[in-house]
Amino acid sequence: MKRAALVLALALALTGCASSPAAEEDGTTTTTPAAEEDKPTPTSTPIAKADALVLCELMAQKLFEYPGYVLAIANGEFDQVTHGGYYAWAEEMKAVAPADANVPLAKFTDPIYQVQEVVDAGGGSLTFNTDDYKAGNLEIMEYCVDAGFKVNN
Repeated sequence: MKRAALVLALALALTGCASSPAAEEDGTTTTTPAAEEDKPTPTSTPIAKADALVLCELMAQKLFEYPGYVLAIANGEFDQVTHGGYYAWAEEMKAVAPADANVPLAKFTDPIYQVQEVVDAGGGSLTFNTDDYKAGNLEIMEYCVDAGFKVNN
């Protein structure tokens, strides 16, 4: 178990809220016989898979930079702006995550929420633990692979 003592003295409170990444499509839909035929076919599996892919797409936005953020926090470095971006990212992922992704996602984003607890308290000390992050990293990657997500880089 890796722990690092970190004291965060925060005078500034985070402002703003995380916005939901789920975008609504513009345009209108009309009811046609073909649309009526399509209506009964959706099942819970494709809907869950689509949500999983949205989650994984969001995750990929900061996936390669996130370990650097975690390492910086473990080394006692804190940047309010950087943390605010990661907190908004975590909140976006949480908002679109299917129920079966909640546990691995919570583990994966645990470092962000550990820091956020100190931010919410107005500052203080943090005993930083990366155990859940390490386990969650693997679990969320397996979850996304199982959902059919591929990182295109």
